[in-house]
Amino acid sequence: MSSSYIPQHFSIEELLPPPVLLPAPFKAAYCKDKSALFRLFDYRILLTLDRLRDRYGPCLVNNWHWFSETEWKNGAAEMFRFSGWRPVDCGEGAALSEHKLFRAMDCKFSKTTPDEIWDEMLADARAPQFEYMQRIEAFGGMSWFHFDIGYHARYEKAISVISNRGDRAGLPRQIERVGG
Repeated sequence: MSSSYIPQHFSIEELLPPPVLLPAPFKAAYCKDKSALFRLFDYRILLTLDRLRDRYGPCLVNNWHWFSETEWKNGAAEMFRFSGWRPVDCGEGAALSEHKLFRAMDCKFSKTTPDEIWDEMLADARAPQFEYMQRIEAFGGMSWFHFDIGYHARYEKAISVISNRGDRAGLPRQIERVGG
């Protein structure tokens, strides 16, 4: 599901990798009217990003555009280019990552931690900032907040907690959406 929703708090550069890493049609659109590329994202991802920013303060997804091309090609420290959409041939993440389907974001907050967000989610998974989330990633020591709108067995009834590192930071396998 695409949309014409334009997020209030995020530029397209924050959600895509550098233009040279985009497929040719995306790169052409980027050069012509980069805001048109917001249509690639499901509006639920974009709206959730805005809601998270409104609730938890400054949030970073990608920041490659703050660096020179040489710096991001050489992997400058604290530089992110694949925290939003990832090209299918990107070596980062799982082969079938929701990031590659425009359905996942990795958010780095400057005034809150993933643990604080998880605590609020446990207290009220029906809060507006969690409304469209279907899955989160969690493991001990995680410094970013991953969410996606990918399908799982209890879609819309619970938020599935996944971990690729052996633990879920003390969270249950699913965070139930109670009430409503």
